[in-house]
Amino acid sequence: MHPLWFEFYEHDRIPENCDPSQRGFLRLVREGAQEWPCRPSDTYVLFFPLDEFDEDGSTAEHDEMRLVVNLSHQRVHFLAFGASLEADTVRCSELHVCNFALTQERPDIVQCERTGPVQDLAAFATDWIGEILHRPALRYDGRRCCPPRG
Repeated sequence: MHPLWFEFYEHDRIPENCDPSQRGFLRLVREGAQEWPCRPSDTYVLFFPLDEFDEDGSTAEHDEMRLVVNLSHQRVHFLAFGASLEADTVRCSELHVCNFALTQERPDIVQCERTGPVQDLAAFATDWIGEILHRPALRYDGRRCCPPRG
């Protein structure tokens, strides 16, 4: 059996428990991910229910599904980024490598946001992630390392 892009790791969430827009978004991004130069095992899904508190102690207006691409080289995680879907809005951003919070630490990865129908959001996220993955990867010391394996 082939590994699944954006596998579910949380026991209480499986595709059948997601709302229809989340399922559609995930299905479309998984289809587009087939062309990415990384392994499916470098990706997974995180869920943040609307009743969960964030770092500021407030709750979100909508459930959030966050698709994570977590790249490593020689077992060291060096870059995380992905797409965060809330209702009819997707935010694509670099993610903190420890807690996967949306961040803007690298100037070469520009956070983008789009609102619209699920098909447009999935295409936008797939293109944004694919564009980042097709760039040459750099280690923190600035030396080139191997590009993500496909």
